[in-house]
Amino acid sequence: MHKLVRLPFVAAILFCPLSMNGVLAEEAVKPIVVADATEPVATEGSDGATEPTAVEYADEVVVTSDRAGLLEKEPTDLLFGINKPLLETPRAATFMNEETIQQYGIETVDDLKAVSPGTSTASFYGVSGAVNIRGTLAETYFRGFKRIENRGTYETPLGAASRVDIVRGPPTTNFGAGKVGGFLNFQPKSAKLDDGTFIGQVTGEVNGTVGSYGKKNGSGEIGVPITIGSAVGGVYLYGELEDSDSFYRGIHPEHQMLQASTAFDFDSGWSLEFGGMYYHSDGYVQTPGWNRVTQDLIDNGTYITGQDTTIVDTDGNGRLTQDELGGAFAPITAYLVAPGFTIYGPDARWTLDTGVGTAHLDRRTVYISDADFSETYTGTGYASMSKELNDGSKIKLEAFYDMLNNDRFVSYGYPATYNSWVTEGRATYDFDFEAKFAPIKFANSVGLSSRYYDASSKESFNSGFIALDRRDLTVGATATDIIDSPFSIDDVGGFLWENDVTTKWSDSGIFGVSDMIFFDLVDVTLGARYDYYTVDTVDRGSYCFCATNVKSKATDGKFTYNASIMLLTPWGIRPYYTYAETSAVEVGQAGEVSPSLVSSDNWISDGSLNEAGIKFELLKGTLTGSLSAYEQARTRLDPVTNSISATLGRGIELEMRYLATDNLSFTFAGNSQRTMIKGPDTSYYIIRASDVGLNPADYYGGAFAVFGVSSVSTLNRGADYKDGTIPESVLSLYGNYITDEHVWGQAGFTAGVVYTTETSGKLYNTVKYPAYTLVNASTFYTKGDITIGLNVDNIFDETYFTPLADLYSDAGVLPGKGREWRLTAKFKF
Repeated sequence: MHKLVRLPFVAAILFCPLSMNGVLAEEAVKPIVVADATEPVATEGSDGATEPTAVEYADEVVVTSDRAGLLEKEPTDLLFGINKPLLETPRAATFMNEETIQQYGIETVDDLKAVSPGTSTASFYGVSGAVNIRGTLAETYFRGFKRIENRGTYETPLGAASRVDIVRGPPTTNFGAGKVGGFLNFQPKSAKLDDGTFIGQVTGEVNGTVGSYGKKNGSGEIGVPITIGSAVGGVYLYGELEDSDSFYRGIHPEHQMLQASTAFDFDSGWSLEFGGMYYHSDGYVQTPGWNRVTQDLIDNGTYITGQDTTIVDTDGNGRLTQDELGGAFAPITAYLVAPGFTIYGPDARWTLDTGVGTAHLDRRTVYISDADFSETYTGTGYASMSKELNDGSKIKLEAFYDMLNNDRFVSYGYPATYNSWVTEGRATYDFDFEAKFAPIKFANSVGLSSRYYDASSKESFNSGFIALDRRDLTVGATATDIIDSPFSIDDVGGFLWENDVTTKWSDSGIFGVSDMIFFDLVDVTLGARYDYYTVDTVDRGSYCFCATNVKSKATDGKFTYNASIMLLTPWGIRPYYTYAETSAVEVGQAGEVSPSLVSSDNWISDGSLNEAGIKFELLKGTLTGSLSAYEQARTRLDPVTNSISATLGRGIELEMRYLATDNLSFTFAGNSQRTMIKGPDTSYYIIRASDVGLNPADYYGGAFAVFGVSSVSTLNRGADYKDGTIPESVLSLYGNYITDEHVWGQAGFTAGVVYTTETSGKLYNTVKYPAYTLVNASTFYTKGDITIGLNVDNIFDETYFTPLADLYSDAGVLPGKGREWRLTAKFKF
């Protein structure tokens, strides 16, 4: 671990969503109660007599100036496990409800950088599954429980969420152990509202969306209030279908999703919530985008063409088998081992011998074939029971389940199949009290948790039969650049699963959080947990970098903690400081743990965070913000060699939400960051022939790789080097205008600009991807129960590029999507 130096307060501004609990917020947003009927409604009968009708309860309707849904209306326990308003919590976070998501046209997690600083993400092969926060991979939660990893396995659905929370920094103590950096939390739609009440009548909507490049999406939702005896509650259902084409030719994503949630309050004081989500996707095929990357390709679109004809598909099955490639011990990847590495070749199998030249490549043409596929099934379930006791304390019992099944194949030679499930239970006791000897208030939460993970991961990439540059994208996929895989069961003596890891691991934890407010001026929050881990893992692969079929078992215990202090001044300015130390199990894409990590005692990694800032409310609460700077140390796992690399990130973040008038609002999100990869970097990495001074056309038929980027001094910037795949700054400014309600209806317009600085690969003298600016806009018109909305992304059809997130960061790049539009019709009832 790297020892961190404590940060001074830094004069940067992070504007956060508005709390509805302070005096200033109450002045800014004056609620008008339209109706609040709690008595039976009487009607006049046909004979003129007054007759009682069936008991009907009108919903309380509150009108505020927050028409874009920018304000945080309720305290949350998401950040510390204790209910606190966001502006009174010493942690950087962004909360978005479904109104904000709709108004800002957010469809995938890649779009979050428009509203939350520090969330720009390198490409997970074109599939928006996970997001980077503060330069490192974030974890994903569902109602406060960690889900199975999703590194580009499937596109994370947002439509079923009532709220999406982006938390920057350490994990919440009550939520379990995790890495520092940040996480996403998805709150499903429910009949139970944020303020603890239930919907008062049947409500729902039906949506239909069409758009450019064959966009077709439909969704429907319905909430039904239910009263059973003394129990009051409701059920909420959401369903969604997607069947579209894509900006990228040859990719046809489709998915189906069904989500249900049930909630009840009983007169005994108990509350019950349970539900689940089913998701199936097909066609979210991973693509590296462009291969044969050069600066000329990025600047001018000039692509080096040509094919190798030495290797032939002799059996005519449409792909290259191991025998056709030269046999089990004749890889087409050349491994360069330093110092004094040897450059092999040129081998005839690597040399382009026909059609060599140049051509212009357009952004819609990417690396894809009819043989590529990715199909995913996920299932998520939860249950929660809670009761508030007579003394005001509260007990809560929760259970969670998540599963993932995925089969995928990328035709340059990467097959994988993942089958995993996880279950977790948690018991929490919350209690508050005030000291008798001094004006000190305590809010406390203690509990136990137990998490069990069962993971199976099968992958093949070790034997060296991978060649990203072999395909000429101007020609398209051919039988001589589609590499065979274990999915081809008709092959005798063909490829086998080179990694076949089965892991069972568990985490049993005890935790506690205490929030102490001294003299209504100083707020101190302390959180700690102890986790006891067990792991049992084995790799039965045909060519793993490990002892095959040898089980590795281990146990370990880790103590982690966080401490924060905030000054609660009467002027709406709240400076704070947070320090945290974390630990987490190093897992692969399916949640598996490599046996080599266990045998070397590297299967649990540590992290730490220093964060300083100031949160504030100005202009009678219409302008909210915070000042935030951080320094964090955490690790990342190399999926090939299972080596651990340390990273050190520093940054400043800025977020602003301003209600200028009842109709007009603005948001700003921006950051400045640098993430350093600490040397020596021993990770496996694919490089270009030109990186070692060779003619690319002599080697595009194969590939070059190094075991350890830092082992070759000419490849990187030294022992420590910057991760160029993450932009140093992303700046976003949006404006939103929504009219008053009129006889003719209501309309609104949102427009924004997102500026992203230059990115690159990771090597010395790597290709640079220029800075770019995207302009997006949306508008809607509502009349009665019908709403028509139009979104246009990348209005000026800006050309831009997103580097890949892992070992192909210098060998491939994803061209950004051009101008896209979508038209949505919504009927509410």
